[in-house]
Amino acid sequence: MDPEMWRVLARELVTYPETVALATLLADDGFQQCLITDARGHAPYRLADLPVLLSAVARCVGRPWYREQLASETSGPLFAWAYQCVRPPRRTGHREQAMWAVAPAHRLRPLVDELAARMSVGAGGQKTESKRRRGLNRQSDESFTAGLAHAGRYVREHGNLAVQKDTMVGSFRLGEWLHNVQTRAWALPPDRVQALTALDAWWNVPWSVQWQRSYYRARDHAAVDGTPDAASGFAGTAVLNGEWLYLQCTQYDALHPEQQRLLADIGVTAEAARAARPRRASMRARFETGLEHARAYFAEHGHLAVSGKGTVHEGYPLGTWLVAQRSKAHRAARPTDRSRALDAVDPWWNPPWPLKWQRSFAQLRRLVQDGHALDTQCGFPGLKAELALWLSHQCAVYGSLQRDQQCLLAGIGITAEEAGKVPMTAEEAEAASQAAARLGGSDGLASARSFAAAYQHLAVPYDFVHDGYPLGHWLVAQRSKERRHLKATGTAWPPGRRLTELAPWWNPPWHFPWQRQYQQARMLWQEGRLLLPGNQEEDEDPLMVWLRRQCARHDVLQLEQQNLLADIGITAATARTITASLTIPTPGEIGLAQARSYAAEHGNLAVTDRTRHNGHPLGSWLLRQRQRAADGRIEPARLAALNALDPHWNPPWPLAWQRAYHRARTATDSGTLTRIERRWIRTQAHLWDSLHPAQQQLLTALGTTEPAAIPVQSRTTARRYPTGEGLPHARAYATLHGHLAVSIHTHQDGFPLGRWLVQQRRKARSGRLSAHRLQELTILDPWWNPPWPFTWQRHYHQHRTLAAAGGPLPPELQRWGRKQTTLWAELHPHQQALLSSIGICPGALR
Repeated sequence: MDPEMWRVLARELVTYPETVALATLLADDGFQQCLITDARGHAPYRLADLPVLLSAVARCVGRPWYREQLASETSGPLFAWAYQCVRPPRRTGHREQAMWAVAPAHRLRPLVDELAARMSVGAGGQKTESKRRRGLNRQSDESFTAGLAHAGRYVREHGNLAVQKDTMVGSFRLGEWLHNVQTRAWALPPDRVQALTALDAWWNVPWSVQWQRSYYRARDHAAVDGTPDAASGFAGTAVLNGEWLYLQCTQYDALHPEQQRLLADIGVTAEAARAARPRRASMRARFETGLEHARAYFAEHGHLAVSGKGTVHEGYPLGTWLVAQRSKAHRAARPTDRSRALDAVDPWWNPPWPLKWQRSFAQLRRLVQDGHALDTQCGFPGLKAELALWLSHQCAVYGSLQRDQQCLLAGIGITAEEAGKVPMTAEEAEAASQAAARLGGSDGLASARSFAAAYQHLAVPYDFVHDGYPLGHWLVAQRSKERRHLKATGTAWPPGRRLTELAPWWNPPWHFPWQRQYQQARMLWQEGRLLLPGNQEEDEDPLMVWLRRQCARHDVLQLEQQNLLADIGITAATARTITASLTIPTPGEIGLAQARSYAAEHGNLAVTDRTRHNGHPLGSWLLRQRQRAADGRIEPARLAALNALDPHWNPPWPLAWQRAYHRARTATDSGTLTRIERRWIRTQAHLWDSLHPAQQQLLTALGTTEPAAIPVQSRTTARRYPTGEGLPHARAYATLHGHLAVSIHTHQDGFPLGRWLVQQRRKARSGRLSAHRLQELTILDPWWNPPWPFTWQRHYHQHRTLAAAGGPLPPELQRWGRKQTTLWAELHPHQQALLSSIGICPGALR
C-alpha cells in the first residue's frame, strides 16, 4: 500500500501524545486567563501578538522552532482559538462555545473522502476531481473570486484595502463584501487568506478601518516630506493629520502592538510619542495671541471696531478673530473672562450698534484728541467730506440715537444743544435722516416708528408687514433679544429703550396675545364702539369672550394690566358687576360639554392629544383630566360624569390600544374589517393571557377567543434564518440587568437597543413580529412588552433594583409606590403580582 495511504490511516487510528498535551494546555482555565492578560484587551492580528501562547505551545509539543514558525500565522485553527479566547464575549457561555468550534475550512477531511481522493485515478493516469471540502462550494468560490478581482482593482488604484462599508467599485459593493469577509476572517480557508494578504497585508486589522485610513494618510505624508517631527508639534503636516498623530502619541501605550509597529515605521516611536507636542496651540494660548494683537491694534488705531478677513495685523487675522469673539459673547448668558479682557482693551469692541458707526466715531475722537475743533455752526470745516457728512447725519437724528451713543458724542463736544446748531435745509435734513437710518440706525426701527406714530402701539402679529417691511418678524426678534439680555444681566436691554419710547408695552411681561387683544378693544373704545360683555348678540364674538374672561380674572391680573383695562372703562367694580350678572361656564364645564358632544357622536373618548371638537381642544383637555385623575386631584362629580360617558375614558392600558379596539369594533359592526384590523384581533388573541381582564371583556364582545381556539400556522420551510442583530445585545443587557425595560435612548455596546426594542414592541402589537423572536424576547423578560404603559414598567424596575440594593429611594419613587396602593383596584392582576413581590400592596406602605 502507498505510504501516503498509511499516513492517512494512522491519522484516524492513532492519537498522538502531542495532541493530548496541546488540548490539555488549551483547556486549562489558568492558561486562558494568562493569555487574556497577555493580550491587554486587544484582539490579535497575528500569533506573534501573543508571545505567551507561542512559548507555551512550543514547550508543550517539544518543538522550540514552532515559536518562529507560528509567529506569522494570521489564520488557521490555533489562531481562531486564540482569537475567540481573548476577545470579549458577546453573551454568557459564548466564548467557551466559540473557542472549540472548528471552522469547516480548518477541519480535516473525513477518512473516506481522503482515501477516495488518493485512490481516484483517471483514464490517463491523472487524478480526477475529488469531493470538495465541507463549507466550500462552487458558488462560494465564484463569489470570492469576483470580490477578489474587484479588491485587486481597488488596490491598484489606492494602494490598500482600508475601505469603508459603502465603498463601490463600479457596480460592485466592495465595502460590504470585504466587511462580510472580515466578519468571519478567522474561519477562512488558508488559500483565501493568502490571496487577500497578497493584495494588502493589513486587509483585516483588529482596530477600526478609520484608524488605518488615517495612518495611510500619515504614511503618505512621511514618504514625501520625511519623518514627522513630534517634538515640534508635527510642523508641516495638515491640521487633521497632525492632530491625529498627536492623539496617537497621547494614547501610545494603549495602542495595539501592531499599531505601535506601524507608527514606528514612519518614525513615531515610544520615545518620540513621549516628547510629542500638540499640533495646535491650546485655546488659551491662541486667545492670548489674539489679545496681544488686539492691544497692539488698539494702541495704533484707537478702536477694535473691525471685522472680516480684510483686517490683518502683522500677519495675524485680527478681523476674523474678533468676529469669532463677538459670536461667542453673543451666545454667552453672561460676560466671560475673555469678553472682560477685551472690554479692558476697548469697552466698545462689541457695541450694540453697527461697527461702521463705531469706526466713524473712533476717527472723529482721534482727530479731537489731536486738537481738531468741531465747529457745528460752520458745518465742521477741516473734516473730510465723508466724515463731515456722517457727523451731520448724527446731529440730525441725535434724539433717536441710543443713550450710550449720545454719551460718546458728548465726549467729543457734540451735545444735544450743539447738534441743533448744525445748519441744514429741509431737504438736507430729510436726506441726512434717511442716511442715518441706513448707517447707524435700523430699517426695523424706522418702520416701528412709522407704525407707532400712526396707531400708538406695536402689538402687531408675527407675519405683519408695514409699508413692505416685515415689522412683525423684526419685533419678535427684538423681544427675544431683550428677554435674553434681561435673563443674562438682570438689566434693561439698551436698544429696547428706543422702542419703549415709541410704545411702553411693546414687550410686556405678560403673554403677548393679551396685549394684542387689548389693543383691539382699545381701538373700539377710542371709536366709541366698545360694548361691555353681557350683550347676548355679541357672546360669540372672540373679543367679547376675551373681555368676559378678563372681568372674571380681574383680581389675579397684574397691576399694569388692571390699569390698562381701567383706561377703556373696565375697572375692578365694573368687572365684579359684569361677572355677577353673567353665568360664565368654567373651563371644566366647557370641556365636559364638548366631551359629552363627542361621545354622543363617536361613542367613546379615546381621542389623541391633538383632537379638536367644534374648535375646542378636547384631546389636550382630556389629557389634563387623566393627569389629574392619576394624581387624585379630579373632582368626584367630573370623574363620575366622564365615566358615564365612556367607562374606559382613562384605561390602565395604553390609549393606542383603546383606539385600535374602537376601530376594530366599528369595522366589525359595519362588516368592513380590513386586513390590518383582522391581524390586530388575532394578535390580541395570542396575547390573551397578558391582557387586563377588562380588555378581555371588551374583546369577547368582538367575538375574540382565547389562543387555544386560534389555529397556529405551521412552518412552511425547514430553513432557519439567523437571529436579528438586536437579539444578542438584548440578551447581554438582560443578563446584566435582569430585564428589558430600557429607555428609547439606551445603547448596549454601541447598539441602539432602546430604539430596536421600540420597533419590536410595535411589531408585536400589530402582529408582525415572528414567533421565534417573540419567544426569544419573552424568555429574556416575560414583561418586555407589557399591556400597561411602559413607563410603569420602568418605574417598577427602578424601585425593585434600589430596594434590592438596600439603598434609599428617591422621593419620586416613594410617591410612585404610594400611588400604586391608592390605584390598586385599577391595576392589572399581573401588575398587582409584580408589586406584591417587592412588598408594595395596600397597607404595606405608610
